[in-house]
Amino acid sequence: MELVEALEGLGADVATVPLVSIEPVEDERSLAAALRELDAYAWVIFTSANGVAAVERALPGVSFAGAKIAAVGPATADAVRGLGVDPSFVPDVYAAEEIAAGLGPLEGVRILLVQADIASPSLAEELRGRGAKLDTIVAYRTVEAKPSAAEIEALERGADAIVLASGSAARCLAGLGLRSGTAETQLVSIGPKTAEAAREAGLRVGLVAHEATAEGIIHALVSHFEERVQ
Repeated sequence: MELVEALEGLGADVATVPLVSIEPVEDERSLAAALRELDAYAWVIFTSANGVAAVERALPGVSFAGAKIAAVGPATADAVRGLGVDPSFVPDVYAAEEIAAGLGPLEGVRILLVQADIASPSLAEELRGRGAKLDTIVAYRTVEAKPSAAEIEALERGADAIVLASGSAARCLAGLGLRSGTAETQLVSIGPKTAEAAREAGLRVGLVAHEATAEGIIHALVSHFEERVQ
């Protein structure tokens, strides 16, 4: 993993504890059918790199020649480029209002939204509120992982920082009911939406990355710990 390798390169002692796993939908035929009708859509929106991977799996070699693509976040944009397409729009912030506004006038515009089974309805509601003719498709499932006894022990021992890479991971961490370290442990969120989900789950978020990338998380961690030792 890019983030783990980068942190270890800076001297950090990193333990990975998967809290969620990404699984394919039980029947990918509806996704494949939607992808075969891409010429009917003005925009295709991917909210995560997992959605891009699901599209590749459901219909290998799919062409996006007729549709513009919006990719939420730098990692998603990189995954889209892996399909041989440059995204037309990458919002600076993952907020429903900003994403919708960045697509321009939407009255009567057909949009395909590729998302997870547990996706927040806020983006779909915002798009429909602006008059878009929206189709949503569930491309993958987010399933709670079962940490091993050793992984749970690592969480209970505590750490200087715990990185939360998604809202679902934050909810799973809260659901474990663990002490999750001491008051000195910093919970680090990959972005504001994950931070919001963590706080709603009762977690105390100390740091939020300025962008939802490995570099953003590293910058937040380095800045915090440099200040702490001064």
